[in-house]
Amino acid sequence: MKAKIILQQDIPNLGVAGDVKEVSPGYARNYLIPRRLAVPASERARKIWDAKKDKVDVERKEKLAAAQEQAKSIQDVAIGITARAGQDGKLYGSITPADVADAFAKRGVAVDRRWVEIREIIRTVGEFQGAVRLHPQVRATFKIQVQAAG
Repeated sequence: MKAKIILQQDIPNLGVAGDVKEVSPGYARNYLIPRRLAVPASERARKIWDAKKDKVDVERKEKLAAAQEQAKSIQDVAIGITARAGQDGKLYGSITPADVADAFAKRGVAVDRRWVEIREIIRTVGEFQGAVRLHPQVRATFKIQVQAAG
């Protein structure tokens, strides 16, 4: 048996705001509804959603435009990170998405560490590729240059 819900926000791998979805009752009851990510599907809930749909569409377009603008400032940028390393160039630890987000913050660009994507684990000195997911439709790539400290 499935529970019908109306999504109030975009949820990755489930749908966008306004979609009517069928999910397991436990997922709806214990996760989506308490966090106000969805409401139980009813005729009244559908009418309320239809009334605010235009406002949500405008907000969605504004967020997309802002993400595209931010992507231009990030695209093809080289982020320099200094970390402790041994004689052979191996790092004592690794470079994490949080380190990359801190490096962006020092440049004055606010990036959430959860948005940062690093393809391989960075454990050596060198140049690597990274990306930032700014919006479901916008992704900006950049270079990570890791240097040894000292």
